[in-house]
Amino acid sequence: MYAIDVHAHVFPEKVAGKAVPKLSEAAGVPARGKGTLSDLEEMMERGNVKRTVLAPIATRPDQVVSINNWVKKQESEKFIPFGAIHPEDPGRFGEIERICEMGIRGVKMHPNYQEFYPDEDRFVEICRALADAGLILLLHGGVDLAFEEVNASPERMARLLEAVPDLKIIIAHFGGFQRWDKVERLLAGSRAWFDISFTLSYIEEDRFLSILSLHGTDKLLFGTDYPWTDAGEQIRILEQFQLEEPQMRAILHENAERLLDLPPLE
Repeated sequence: MYAIDVHAHVFPEKVAGKAVPKLSEAAGVPARGKGTLSDLEEMMERGNVKRTVLAPIATRPDQVVSINNWVKKQESEKFIPFGAIHPEDPGRFGEIERICEMGIRGVKMHPNYQEFYPDEDRFVEICRALADAGLILLLHGGVDLAFEEVNASPERMARLLEAVPDLKIIIAHFGGFQRWDKVERLLAGSRAWFDISFTLSYIEEDRFLSILSLHGTDKLLFGTDYPWTDAGEQIRILEQFQLEEPQMRAILHENAERLLDLPPLE
């Protein structure tokens, strides 16, 4: 059974060698990959991952255009580019239009690295523009181990969902990394999609299954958060949860194909 990874980070070859060790040290998490496209492709081969969403993050407004140009060039049958938007970029709404013109399906944003809260007015305005453009938002949820403050709390996510009801949103890390109790109370069963990137090694099976039963298998997506986890290892952990085969197919690739409008490969 193949997989589609909806959440991976790669860098240009000349950047990866410095960026990955720096990020790894900040979070206290050893990288499982080099953060390059070629290394990601090798991991995909080992784990039978057929397609991967490339999810860049612009940490400064002046990075946005160059990141989007670079990630678009990496598009192939295996790699699906998402774009970058920065909340302080004065040209952010024009860049959303340009992303659409480039044929990019969605954007990745991170409340800690980009210094915003999901329910603040300036971000809600961006989300309304994304919704109007039909773009998917992949948004970090919960704790980020490199930061003390939890900008992307489930409470703030719930308010964002209420403020922009037609937004197509994937809340990363199972709705809110290490905030599982509040995810279960405030977000499970919502219209948001969850990915399971950087989650399975940190959550108890009973809690995972409890949230899954409330939220529904049809809104859950496989993801790795490469280079911080290995796809094959994450799939093996998921297999240990003893889900039924239709649930596994849905999580590993069918839901992503439906959300991203991709033809199935089998």
